[in-house]
Amino acid sequence: MKRAVFSASLSGLLLLSGCALIQPTRPAPFATAPPLVASRASAPGPRAALPDAPLKLEQALAIALSNNPDLLGAGWDVEAARALARQASAGHWPSLEVQASYRHHWHEERLVPARGQPSTGSFSHDIFSGDVILRIPILAGGSVTSAVAASELLARAAEKRLARTREELVFDVKSAFYAILGQQALIQASEHSRKALVEHLCRTEQLIEARKAARVDRLNIEVRLAEIDHRLVEQRGALELHQRLLSSLLGIQDAQRDLALEGSLSPAPSPPDRDELLAAALEARADIAELKLEIEAQARRVDVIRAEYWPVVSAKGTYGPRLSAQGDYDDLGFAGIELSMPLFSGFSTPARIDEEHAKLRSLQAREQKLVLAVRRELDSALIRFETARAALAATEKSIAMAEESLRIAREKAALGHGTAMDVLDAQAALLQAETRYSAALADLHTTHALLELAAGGRS
Repeated sequence: MKRAVFSASLSGLLLLSGCALIQPTRPAPFATAPPLVASRASAPGPRAALPDAPLKLEQALAIALSNNPDLLGAGWDVEAARALARQASAGHWPSLEVQASYRHHWHEERLVPARGQPSTGSFSHDIFSGDVILRIPILAGGSVTSAVAASELLARAAEKRLARTREELVFDVKSAFYAILGQQALIQASEHSRKALVEHLCRTEQLIEARKAARVDRLNIEVRLAEIDHRLVEQRGALELHQRLLSSLLGIQDAQRDLALEGSLSPAPSPPDRDELLAAALEARADIAELKLEIEAQARRVDVIRAEYWPVVSAKGTYGPRLSAQGDYDDLGFAGIELSMPLFSGFSTPARIDEEHAKLRSLQAREQKLVLAVRRELDSALIRFETARAALAATEKSIAMAEESLRIAREKAALGHGTAMDVLDAQAALLQAETRYSAALADLHTTHALLELAAGGRS
């Protein structure tokens, strides 16, 4: 009966050993978000779609947080880091495995070692064996504990990397959203100016028929209309590029669909004090927290290598049958304690410790560089924000003055005290002022979003 069970078990192991090759892993279609990303996304479902109504900024952010490939990839990196942490923690647990073998010997070998008094025993050229092996770790010099701590720290660092990726994605979406709103405002200003020029052209043609204006005035207006038409073509092309960028950030496959947005560029709030913002940034920046965790993990890696100087103690036990080609059968098994003590490894261990120490110092230098970079980014964002606010205030005044100048030029032309070129110049000045205002307003919101990014999501 034992022989039949052993033969069946050995046959089953041999048959199952090739399953991994017979059924290789095939990449499935990418359709779901990792758990950490899905739990933090504002939009329900693994793949959010565009709404039928005009898209609001909050909806755009929710769709991007659900669909963006960079964010999803960072989320799966977190899952991989967590899996590595679970792999490291497996070193604390016992291991159980089955080994089976067949050996053909040139000379007949004893089936099992002699037991007690000398005996003839069973001999065979062909021996089948199977063992169940149990190992229980007892002492490893702290290598397992350090490896677990390092992997858990790296998993937390991956979570911080995911958080920073989210912050950067939010900035990119806001920047693209504001750019589209600003471009739409530019197009509206150009279309409004074109409409005013068309009306002025109609009045000029009436004056030409009444012989109160020269034909050159009509030519001048037509030249200005051609310039505005050219500008509209460029502005609409730029708008389409911004829409394609936003579609990419949202993870939308149908890039041919135009994005209808709903929102306005209202004045952005004033930033807080620079020192308060810097202190908040150093505390809130996820990339700084990530690097600190990587430094702690690297310190644990040093401990893992240092543990190689210590002995490794484990309990081990085996049990398994032996079967000869002639049908002889017997059992073997033992239980005991194993100790492995390193004595000399060609100086590789101290060299590896020096390597890990050097990596630790490199990470510490990177942390100092990152803190300096955060200060520089924050100062740059504050300067750009204040510059954008001043530019917006200046363009608001220029619009009011350009509108008044256009009104005066039209009145003078109607009374015969001005020329058509004066009206065209005033119309062009108003369009330029409106263009600068729209660009300044969009830039103000973009720089405010950049300030939030530099401050770690705070402003």
